[in-house]
Amino acid sequence: MPRNKAEAIDKKQYPEFRELLENRKKTLLQHIENVGAELNYLDQSRPPELSEEAQEEAAAISLKALDQRERQELEDINLALEKIDDETFGSCESCEEPIGLTRLKILPSVRYCIACQTKIEERGKHKGSF
Repeated sequence: MPRNKAEAIDKKQYPEFRELLENRKKTLLQHIENVGAELNYLDQSRPPELSEEAQEEAAAISLKALDQRERQELEDINLALEKIDDETFGSCESCEEPIGLTRLKILPSVRYCIACQTKIEERGKHKGSF
């Protein structure tokens, strides 16, 4: 099946992407700090009624899951910033083809082109169905 060739990113656009990534990183770090403070508060609060405790436990689980997703995004952002530094930003980690400018503008920390991301997701679906 022939691949659609995505337009390679121009290295002159790296500063624009660095700024996008740095801004998102700053937002994530602040949010992670806030989530940590909320979790800490839930852990230290006085013993509530049973139903309130269940609600707080559910909230803590949700906050921890959110925190983990954000930590993964932060890792992806740091990796993207390293790729800008070594001038490999915008290439798919799997096939090494250009990711595509539109995709990068929407998700500047993305690691794979659409075709490879689809394959990865399909493999994940198949693993879970056996």
